[in-house]
Amino acid sequence: MSVRTPARLAAPAVLADGRGLSGGMLRQLFIGQCLVLALHLAWMPAWLVALALAVAGYRLVQLRRGLPRAGILLRLAAVGGLVLALWLQFGTLGTMDGLVGLLLGVYLLKLLETHDRRDARVVVVIGLVATTVAFLHDQGIAMAAGALLAVAWLLQSLVWLSGATGLRQAWRETAWLLALSAPLMALLFVAFPRLGPLWSMPQLDRAATGLTDEISPGDIAELSRSDARAFRVRFEGREPAPDERYWRVYTLSHFDGIRWSRATPDQLAGALERPVEAFVREGTRSPWQAQEGARFSAELLLEPDSRTWRPSLGTPLESDSRLRFLADGTLEGLTPLSSRSLLRLSSSGAPPVNPDPAGERWHRLLPDGANPRTRALAERLWRESDGDPDAYLAAMMARFGEAPYRYTLSPPRLVGEHRVDDFLFDSQAGYCTYYASAAAVMARMAGIPARVVAGFLGGERHPDGHFTVRDYDAHAWVEVWRDAAWRRLDPTAVIAPERIEQGAQAVDDGAEAFLADARFSPLRMREVGWVNRLRLEWERLEYRWQRGVIGYQRESRRSLMARLAGWWREAWARLDAWLPGRGAVTTALGLVVVLVVAAGLVLLARGSWQHRRRRRDERWLVGSLQAWLARHGLAARPGESPAAHLRRIAPQAGPAGRALEECARDLERLAYAPLEEAERRQRRRRLAQRVAEVRRRLPRRRFGPGGAGA
Repeated sequence: MSVRTPARLAAPAVLADGRGLSGGMLRQLFIGQCLVLALHLAWMPAWLVALALAVAGYRLVQLRRGLPRAGILLRLAAVGGLVLALWLQFGTLGTMDGLVGLLLGVYLLKLLETHDRRDARVVVVIGLVATTVAFLHDQGIAMAAGALLAVAWLLQSLVWLSGATGLRQAWRETAWLLALSAPLMALLFVAFPRLGPLWSMPQLDRAATGLTDEISPGDIAELSRSDARAFRVRFEGREPAPDERYWRVYTLSHFDGIRWSRATPDQLAGALERPVEAFVREGTRSPWQAQEGARFSAELLLEPDSRTWRPSLGTPLESDSRLRFLADGTLEGLTPLSSRSLLRLSSSGAPPVNPDPAGERWHRLLPDGANPRTRALAERLWRESDGDPDAYLAAMMARFGEAPYRYTLSPPRLVGEHRVDDFLFDSQAGYCTYYASAAAVMARMAGIPARVVAGFLGGERHPDGHFTVRDYDAHAWVEVWRDAAWRRLDPTAVIAPERIEQGAQAVDDGAEAFLADARFSPLRMREVGWVNRLRLEWERLEYRWQRGVIGYQRESRRSLMARLAGWWREAWARLDAWLPGRGAVTTALGLVVVLVVAAGLVLLARGSWQHRRRRRDERWLVGSLQAWLARHGLAARPGESPAAHLRRIAPQAGPAGRALEECARDLERLAYAPLEEAERRQRRRRLAQRVAEVRRRLPRRRFGPGGAGA
C-alpha cells in the first residue's frame, strides 16, 4: 500500500541552480526592500526609490540574459555615487538623516552582490535594522502598522531561506514566530521601564514648530500657513478659559531696531557681569516663584525638537523631571527631544511676579535714533496721560483699537530701517508681532520696562478633553513691569478679540493665507461634519497611542503595578470577609495556595531539568520523535533501526523530509563515529533542532492505520 506525497503549493525555488538565488527569491527580497523604504520616504530623499528600481532592474536583466555579476568597480562606483548624493542632499553625513540615508542606500545596493543564501540572510538582517531605525522618525500608529508588515515579510523571507517549500507553510511559520514573540514583547513592555538611549545620534537642526527665539514684524504671520503640531496637553482638574491659554516659550528682551531676540542666561551673565546661577537654576521647582500660586496642572505630550524649549501655561512652577527654570519665567529642558515625550507641569497661568535679575534698565534699552515718529507719538501720549504709566498704557492700547488699524493674516512686508514707524503711520495693518513689537517699543520709550513674549495662544479642544496646539496658534504679546510684578498686555485682544476666543482661523482679513502651506490638511474641511468627526476620532486614537504606548515610562509602570497590587488586596479582603472564620480560614487557604504554587514550581523546575538532561541524550531525542511519529501514523516497522525508520518515511513527510534525513545522518554519526566532545555537543544541539523542525513542519494530517509502511 503506497502513501501519496502531500501536494506542495507552487512557489519559486530559493536556489535556481543549487548555488545562485532564483528570480523568485530576489523578488521576495526586493519587495521587502520596498516595504522598508516606504517607512522612511516621508523623511528621506525620493531618489532612493529610483536607486531601488535601478538595482532591481539590473539584477532582473542579469538573470534573464545571463550577464556576469556586478564587478568590484561597479559596486564601488555605486557606493561612491550614493555617498556623494547624500552629501549633496544633507550637506553632511554626520547627522541622523545622513546616517539613516547611508544605511538605506547600502541596504538597497546590497542586492547587487546577493547571490546565495548567506547574502540573502544579510539583506534580511539589514532590513530588520532599517525597520527599527524608522522609529527614530516617528512612533505613531501608522508607523507601527507598517513596521509590523515589513517585519512579517522579512521573517517570511528568512523562512523561505531556511527551506520552506510552500507559501502557506512559510506564512504559517511566520505567524507562529510572531505569535510566540508577542507575549514576551508585551511582558517586557509592561514589566520593564523604558531605558534611555545608550548613545546619542547627531541630528539636523530641525524644529517641530517654526517658532524661533527671535522675531521681527511678520515672522509669526508665516506660521498661520502651517498646521504642524507643536504639542498636546491634558489638564488635571480645572481647564483654562480661551483667554487664559497663553503658552510661554521665550521672552525677547533685546531690540536692535528691527528684530526682537532672546538673551540667553550665558549672554546675560557675560553682559551684566553676573553669575549664570542668577538667571537660571536646574531642578524640579522654580526657585523664583511660590508654589502656592499653582492654578493649573497639565500633562504635555511634546513633539520631537532639536531645541530645548518647553512650553508652560503662564509661569512654570513645578515639573516631574529636572528642567532649567529661567528667572524670566520660561522653561528649558536639559537636552533636546529626540522623540515624543511626556512632561507633567504645574503653572500659575499668569506672568511672573519676580523681578528679572537683568534689571529694569535692561528692559528699557532702545537703539538711539530709531523710529523717531513713534518716539514723538509716545511723548505726546505721555504728556496727555500726565505722566501716569497706567494711563499711558491704556491710551496706547486704545489707539491700537481705533481705525484705520486692522488685524490681518496677510500683512504688508516691512523692509525699512524704522519698521515700527512704518507700521504705525504707513501700513497700519499687521499680525500679532507687529502690534506686540510696537507696544513694547512705545512702553520702553515712556521708561516702562517691557519685553515681548513669544509662544502660543489657544489650542483646539478635542471631545475627549485634550488640547492640540499647532503652528498657527503661535502668538506674541507684551509684558510690562508694573506694581512689583509683570503684567500681560496683548494688543491683539483689543484689535481682534476673535483671535483670542476662536483662534487664527476666525480672522477674516487675509484668511486666504491660513493653512496656505497645508493644501491637503483635513483642518481645511472642519465645516464638513463627517470629515471633521473622522479627523477628531483619528487624532483621539493617535493621542491615546502616543500617551499610553509611546509615553509609557517608569512612572506608568509603577502606577500599573500599584493598581495590580491594589486589585489583589481588594480581592483578598473580599475573600476574607466572605469566608467563615475570616482570618484563620483565609490564612489557611493562603498557605494552601502558596504550597500548591511552590509545589507546582518545583515540579516544573524538575521537569525542565529532566527535559534538558534528556535532550543531551540522542537516544532519548530520537525515541521521543519516533513515539510522536507513531501517534501520527508513521510508526517504525518491527526490527527497523531508528535511522532506517527516519530515512524510509522522509519522502512521504513533505516539508519535514529534509529534517528527517538530517536527523538520521546525525544519529548515525553520534552512534558510530569517533567524535571529539565539542563536535558531539554540536551534533546533539543540531539533532535537537532538527527534531523540533520535524514536529513543526510535518503536515497536520494522519496517515492510514498502517502508517507509512502499511
